[in-house]
Amino acid sequence: MTAQTVSEKLPTKKTPTVQTSQWWRRLTDRRYLPTVGTVATLILLLVVGQLRYSTDDRSFISARLFSNLFIDNSYLLVLAIGMTFVIISGGIDLSVGGVVALTGLVVAKLLEGGAPLPLVLVLGVLVGTTIGTLIGVMVQYFKIQPFIASLAGLFLARGLANMIGTTAIGIKDEGFASLASWKIKFGEKPDIWYVNLSMIIALVVLLAAVYLLHYTRFGRTVYGLGAGDNGQAAGLMGLRPGATKMWVYVISGTCAGIGGLLFAFYTKSGYNLSGVGMELDAIASVVIGGALLSGGVGYVLGTFAGVTVYGLILTICNREGLEIWWNRILIGVILLGFVLLQRVLVAKRR
Repeated sequence: MTAQTVSEKLPTKKTPTVQTSQWWRRLTDRRYLPTVGTVATLILLLVVGQLRYSTDDRSFISARLFSNLFIDNSYLLVLAIGMTFVIISGGIDLSVGGVVALTGLVVAKLLEGGAPLPLVLVLGVLVGTTIGTLIGVMVQYFKIQPFIASLAGLFLARGLANMIGTTAIGIKDEGFASLASWKIKFGEKPDIWYVNLSMIIALVVLLAAVYLLHYTRFGRTVYGLGAGDNGQAAGLMGLRPGATKMWVYVISGTCAGIGGLLFAFYTKSGYNLSGVGMELDAIASVVIGGALLSGGVGYVLGTFAGVTVYGLILTICNREGLEIWWNRILIGVILLGFVLLQRVLVAKRR
């Protein structure tokens, strides 16, 4: 055996240059560019905050910052996770803000009437599941456009909320108050941070969504629906695009029910005007997180990053003492940038 033959049989190690080239190709892949942009935006906001708001005895980037972000936005994260399934499938769900209001009022009314807390919590989530199922049936079996079907779901939820009551109803149930205020403390002053029940529920929903969307046959079908061929390719692969098209709205509605419950924990009340515009916040978070509105591209963890960006913008605006409309302006600018990026990527893909 010659030395050349031996050298051919020996495994070759990839040089750092080759490994760097592979990572660069992955980062510049059109499928990942929106999510890479989300992470870059998140890092930029954190750097700006660290440079501008850190002091000698306190850092802007801290466990306390992220704890406050997710305490304040747990309900939005759950809404955005459900919206991720719908948008990746090529649809849209405009009903989630109305479901948040309806869920809060149902919970408040039932507890006010003396219903047992476990039953109330389950019924609150089922409110969202029911609305989502109705939308899914209209989209799948009656071939109604998702925009129109979900808009009808929004009107239904808002109308039912107005029927229940047009004034805020405080939730005074002791069991509910205990769940809403439960939290675990970490750290010492001035860097104390907390983990509360809403954060834990949102984390469980996040992990379940990651598994369902990225590691199951159902998740592959969701991506197949967003391919732009009305699920034909998914059908040829032996998947069930029809049933999946309905189930993504069931998932979104269920997440809206859970989000409404978390919002009731956050405000300790039910109000018919709760959640106005919240569906747009959820859609914005998903798009900022890298999902294409045309469907077929997106990641649950990207949505998580999008919600974090959304929360950081609000935090920075509050630190600057800006009026609330500046929040919308900045979020709108960032959203416009991501939509333009998506437009370029879709044009190149075609």
